[in-house]
Parts: sequence; structure tokens; C-alpha cells
Amino acid sequence: MKTITRRLGPAQWDTWYREGRAVDRSVTDAEADRFLRHVSLSAGSSVLDVGCGLGSFSRQFFRWGHNVLELEISPAAVEIAQRRGTQERLRYGVHDFDASAVPTTLQSGSFDLNVCRNVLPFLDHQRFMVDARRRLRPGGQLYVLVRVWSERGGEPDDKPWQRGFTEEEVQDLQNGWAEQERCWLGRHTALFVSDERRRTD
Repeated sequence: MKTITRRLGPAQWDTWYREGRAVDRSVTDAEADRFLRHVSLSAGSSVLDVGCGLGSFSRQFFRWGHNVLELEISPAAVEIAQRRGTQERLRYGVHDFDASAVPTTLQSGSFDLNVCRNVLPFLDHQRFMVDARRRLRPGGQLYVLVRVWSERGGEPDDKPWQRGFTEEEVQDLQNGWAEQERCWLGRHTALFVSDERRRTD
């Protein structure tokens, strides 16, 4: 799998969020519908939102009755998200998944669901997929939303906060998972994977 070598640090993301350029991708009715079809969570499930941005999807999980930990590389984004609401079951934090030591909140087997929306192309995604599996409880799921480009380098130069994967790279992400499901949301693909197959009876 190819990787992007140019890393974007917290200071760059802070600038974009303060300027309103790194716009949070809101949760559309179509995405929520696809998500609820493919993800089975009981009330009070533990959710990790990786690269939560301004927290739009995390707040949706909170409204659905789950316990949410939102981690984001940009302190500015976390500050904005906190102003939009914090609760006992809705926690925010600053964490760099590529550079920082693993915090105690990310212990193995801690989460029923890992969420990674429009963030994975900015990370060491091979490492992330290994770590995501480790963080999940038995039967837990990983949800990835990513823009799909026809070829590597198709991202717009004037919007460096937008990155995606090729179809080949998306398929590589699914390797090694027992359960794999995909659907399309416009130019984005939604990927649902788990180490355990869901029962259909």
C-alpha cells in the first residue's frame, strides 16, 4: 500500500480550523442511515472518534445514547468542539495518533466502535489499522469514511486538508478482517469491518 509522506502537524490544522477552512463534514441523513444499517451498538456502548474535528459525529453518537471519547490532533478544533457542548458521556482530548505515546484512555479492548471519518489518509494508516483492531472489544467494529480518488495525487492542491485513497488502497484496508462491508456516499466510501462475523439469524 502506498503512503503519503508529507505530514501535517497540529499547528497547520489549528490555522485551518481557526480560518474556517478545515470544515467539519456534517453527518448527512444518508450517512446516518447507512451507518445504522451496518453497525450494531447497544445503549451505552463505548465509541472512539479518531480525528473528530469539530465533533459533529461524536455529538450524534451522544444523542444515540453512547459514551464517546473524541480525540483530535488540533487543540483549536477541540476548543471549538467543547464550546458546542460537553457532557459526562462526551469527552474531548488532544492526541496525535502518529507521534504521541499511547494514553491510558486507549487501552486494548476498550471500545465497541472506532470511528475514523476523512482522517485515515493523513495517518500512518497501516499502523492505525493494527492499533484499531487492538483497541476493539470482541465483536467490536471499525467504521472508516474516506474520499476515493481515481489515482494517487488526485487531491486538489488548493485544498491540502482534503486527502483520499485510491480504490486499490481502500481494498487493502479490508485485508485480514473477518467481516467486511462497504457502501458509497457520493464520492466517499464507507467501510465497516470487524474481526467477528455478525449473526444473521
